[in-house]
Amino acid sequence: MDTQKLKKFFEFATELEKLKKIERFKGQHYWKDYPQPTHFESVADHTWRLGMLVIILTDQLSKKIDLEKALKMVLIHDLPEIIAGDGSPLGDDGMGQNSYAFNHERAQERHNEEKEAAISIFNMLPAEEAKKFFNLWLEYERQESFESKVVKSLDKIEALMQVLEYRKGHLFKDHLEFNKKYALKGSEIDPAINEFGNHIFSEMEKEYKEFTKDVI
Repeated sequence: MDTQKLKKFFEFATELEKLKKIERFKGQHYWKDYPQPTHFESVADHTWRLGMLVIILTDQLSKKIDLEKALKMVLIHDLPEIIAGDGSPLGDDGMGQNSYAFNHERAQERHNEEKEAAISIFNMLPAEEAKKFFNLWLEYERQESFESKVVKSLDKIEALMQVLEYRKGHLFKDHLEFNKKYALKGSEIDPAINEFGNHIFSEMEKEYKEFTKDVI
């Protein structure tokens, strides 16, 4: 490996540390009013379990998946958040009407923000690697392949698991409804993923107790 490439790899790897410092959910709608957990997971924590979900469900999918490609997507899909931040799908109203979750205009704005961030981060790598990373990230964003759709659907489902684990069923009613509407969106890409997502949501419904600010 030449010195210049080594230097670029080191600088890129150092930049990745920032993903471990971004706390998910913190300060978002609803989470401002819930009792704060002792520790918010990081985006990097989320990425790790998402990768594990892809691995454990691979053999259950209805058709063959390129596992290496899918795991690469997992590892890079949230890297633009180092610059663009961890955007909330909940939006201001808690139901995502003015967020990228259900507002097409805001989704395009968010994509453009993350695209600029992706270019900036991946350009820290040598040109060949930068192009490969960016193209894979773009494929994920455009949902152009089975792998990208599997990763996207499990991305939402992993977040659903985290909500269940944090809140143990104590949720605002609207938050429960949002989770069903958003977290299972796209899970129909495969019967195994759909079944898995619905099982998690059924566990959330089973434990559900409407949260009020007087109840912890």
